[in-house]
Amino acid sequence: MGAVLLLLAIVSSVFAISWALRTFYWVWVKPKRMEKYFREQGINGPPYKIFYGNLKEMVGMVIEARSRPMELSHRIIPCLLPFFYHTVEDYGIHACLH
Repeated sequence: MGAVLLLLAIVSSVFAISWALRTFYWVWVKPKRMEKYFREQGINGPPYKIFYGNLKEMVGMVIEARSRPMELSHRIIPCLLPFFYHTVEDYGIHACLH
């Protein structure tokens, strides 16, 4: 009975470690490798941040854009999509296409 429990514990540990490594690869290694690949190709953008990404900056820009009165012109993109507008202004159109 003790040998069965030991074998079960070992198999469970192997599965848990395997799952943890795959999750780490999916959450951290793969995005950082993709970011490096894009930078080598000349496609720049904001750095990768785990889980939340640029959500904090996006919300802040939307709140700021909506707090200002909208100017009477056809330039509505800075008011509707301020984060993407600033991303294109800072990094170029290729940063939003991938």
